[in-house]
Amino acid sequence: MFRRTLNRVLDEIVNFVLPNSCLCCESPIAPDERFICMNCFKKLEKFGLPHPWKEEFIAKSVIDNSLSAFWFREGTAIQTLLHCMKYEKMKSVGRMLGNQIGRQIAELNGMTFDYVVPVPLHKARIRDRQYNQSEFIAKGMSEVLNAKVLNDALIRIRYTQTQTKLNKAERKENVKGAFEVNQKHKDKITAKNIIVVDDVITTGATILECAEVLKKSGAGKIWVCSAAYAALD
Repeated sequence: MFRRTLNRVLDEIVNFVLPNSCLCCESPIAPDERFICMNCFKKLEKFGLPHPWKEEFIAKSVIDNSLSAFWFREGTAIQTLLHCMKYEKMKSVGRMLGNQIGRQIAELNGMTFDYVVPVPLHKARIRDRQYNQSEFIAKGMSEVLNAKVLNDALIRIRYTQTQTKLNKAERKENVKGAFEVNQKHKDKITAKNIIVVDDVITTGATILECAEVLKKSGAGKIWVCSAAYAALD
């Protein structure tokens, strides 16, 4: 309670000295808004379609459902938010996006989840970036869904090149065998309902590889989710 009060007071002092402005349009934002004004938030394009690989991987019993909160379009507000989270270390943006994903999941059905597992980065990337942005999206989801975040449930055991310039087949091959379940959590995840989360899904190669590793280790129902979905050109 004391910490929450202190944080609120500090926020009020910061807002007085340096009023909040929207990350996307730089206009002042209301005290109850965070990072993005309502006008820019309304411009975020919700992704309400099934992922193109969804039914295939449900049929294979790899996942039970999947969703992304928004479309990723270059030059739009979602790109700005993701860039601030990923490269400017604005971790609270990740929690805000995680809250949004969590609310969408909660609206779909009454299913409960035991863990939220972020897609892990290789330790070399962690050294460069200093943190994994998906962990903060996971924290935001856990606040809504009351599911525990298990940051180290998966380990990235092989460094992989960036997926950006690879086609669908190359992406799948690039991440094949790149993950394993952390043995200290193997018994913990058995028969548990898990959400695997990443910042952006494109072909699904990375997050589905993670889901398959968890399923082979005895996990129960698995959903894969992201803040945004980017169609592969």
